[in-house]
Amino acid sequence: MKLISSTLVFKIVSLVVQILLLIGLAATVASTFIQVVVAFQTGLIYVASIVLENVLLIIVFLEVYLSALDFFKGKGRSVIYVIDAMISFVSREIIIEILTPPFNYLDLLTLGGLVVTGAVARYVISRKFPRKSKLRNKAARKTH
Repeated sequence: MKLISSTLVFKIVSLVVQILLLIGLAATVASTFIQVVVAFQTGLIYVASIVLENVLLIIVFLEVYLSALDFFKGKGRSVIYVIDAMISFVSREIIIEILTPPFNYLDLLTLGGLVVTGAVARYVISRKFPRKSKLRNKAARKTH
């Protein structure tokens, strides 16, 4: 009896994760459309609030999806995508906190600190591990 190869398991898991993320993304887009239609009865400011909140959530899904793709392709930038997703999600939470008064200043400061921490981490990682294409471009310029 032969065991299933690890590459086959890896490909299956990759496909399942991608499908689940795409389902989540599609559900978020559909939910956004439904919420916008319902919100038109309340007013345009509420519509703008719904769109802003949900667009940022869609961006989070896209960042996580890109992270998963990079991970399963064996590329090293998946951490950057996770940090980007975290920054997008926390930014979304800040906007939700501001748009739903009364807001808590301590929560806003904490969330703002998370965004700053994520931005610093992203900067450090991108400076420490530049993309291969940037390295190739620098090497090509030096030889010419």
